[in-house]
Amino acid sequence: VRAVLRATSSESLSRPPRIRLPVHSASSIQKVTSSLPSLAPSSFVVAEYLDYSSLPPDSKNVGVEFCNSPSLHPNETAMGVNVINAAKQMDVKHFVLSQSKAWVCQATVEEYLTESSLPYTILQPSSFMQNTPLLKLLSEAARTDTITLDCWYYPDTLKGFLYLLDLAEIAASVLINPEPHLLASYSLVRENISLTAVSDIVSEETGVPSNCVRAKRALVKAAWAEHAVRMYGEAVGEWTGEAWERLMSYYDKRGIPGNNNVVRWLLGREPTTWRMWVRSLVREA
Repeated sequence: VRAVLRATSSESLSRPPRIRLPVHSASSIQKVTSSLPSLAPSSFVVAEYLDYSSLPPDSKNVGVEFCNSPSLHPNETAMGVNVINAAKQMDVKHFVLSQSKAWVCQATVEEYLTESSLPYTILQPSSFMQNTPLLKLLSEAARTDTITLDCWYYPDTLKGFLYLLDLAEIAASVLINPEPHLLASYSLVRENISLTAVSDIVSEETGVPSNCVRAKRALVKAAWAEHAVRMYGEAVGEWTGEAWERLMSYYDKRGIPGNNNVVRWLLGREPTTWRMWVRSLVREA
């Protein structure tokens, strides 16, 4: 969401749109404005996805609404449905839904949106390249003389990836000029590649030996559970950890690959590949 906010509020735009942003609590406003100072405190509305009464004020007098509701939550279908209902109640002119294709519950939200009579666009990004902390790994390589990519699923699985800033550019384009994208659903994949092949690219571009290591899922499963407890309470933690583990088991065999022509067309240029991203990080380092 922050990448999309930066793209839609860019100073390069002749008329940056007015933005309203829902936050979980009043304390969240300061955290967001510290990284996005262009947003005034009046840009925020405190809202809770599962408290429907808090959502209509967020959608009031909104022309185009962007929804990227939380994932790995047992009630994420209800959250998405609530946001759609509030947008319809407040007569939002265009609703943009962005979510991956990994979950049945997310498909349910998409179906609900298509049947809501709201003008809509659906963005379906694949896994983000930035989920791999490459910049951190490259900085550590100077000390360790090797680069290790932690892999939470089978490293030879062919998986669809997308560069996060390419998604932000696409989303900003749709939000600023939604009419050409009315009733469209876009599957957004740039590159189908295994993490083993990514590791080879890292070695070739950096000159540093790189390898994939099957990491212990229990550690990240516990981290996801702890994050859910902090955000939503004790009752959600165990479910979220197990949901993440099921997702990784799915990725062991199916990486949700796709075609990159849609991304190329929407951007009007060649989308960012793993090699392009690694090369840019090496130049920055």
